[in-house]
Amino acid sequence: IEDTTADATRRLNVKKQTLDDAYAAPANFLEIDVVNPVTMGVGKKRYTDYEVRMRTNLPVFRVKESSVRRRYSDFEWLRTE
Repeated sequence: IEDTTADATRRLNVKKQTLDDAYAAPANFLEIDVVNPVTMGVGKKRYTDYEVRMRTNLPVFRVKESSVRRRYSDFEWLRTE
């Protein structure tokens, strides 16, 4: 059993990363920007929504660029995650 534990925890032989590699553009990316806040309504019916833009080259996504508007309240659940 000890041999299998050692095998499971052995580190992979990886190539050392150079500064050029560290600062080069990644092969795959997922960029998300939250921009263009717009406040709407008056008084207690006032709210702010934001444009959420996504760009990627990951093959799992069929759409490579998209943009939607979301209210602040749509993001509140992130605080508890």
